Amino acid sequence: MDAVLLFDVLMYVERADRLALYQKLITQCLVPNGIIAVVIECNNPNSGWPSILKRLGKPLAGYYEDVEKEMLAVGFSIVYSQDIWGTDDLSNYSENEVKFLQILADNEASKQEIRTAIADIYKRNQLSTYHKKFAIFKK
Repeated sequence: MDAVLLFDVLMYVERADRLALYQKLITQCLVPNGIIAVVIECNNPNSGWPSILKRLGKPLAGYYEDVEKEMLAVGFSIVYSQDIWGTDDLSNYSENEVKFLQILADNEASKQEIRTAIADIYKRNQLSTYHKKFAIFKK
């Protein structure tokens, strides 16, 4: 294959599984000069969604900094990277966002636990800043 897109995926994959994935992609799946495009959270202690998941006992499995080191170690090179900054506001969240967080927490947190975590982390009228990175790695 020519390209693999991994947008907001790798942060939920444990390190050993990420390493196995990279190895398979570089040795079996990607054509010469094939690319992997990723978007992933950077390690930002003030980012809301990761903070909520950590509070619920389900911290992210990896951040951009981890993924970059791992991909370089198996033989990929970086051809492009771009920081993505933005804000989240969950001070007026929907039930769909609660359900989504419940799925991300492997259904081990109650809706009330999620609502409490949101209320603690997203104070009224307070935005949370997130930092992600878009990067392209080449075989």
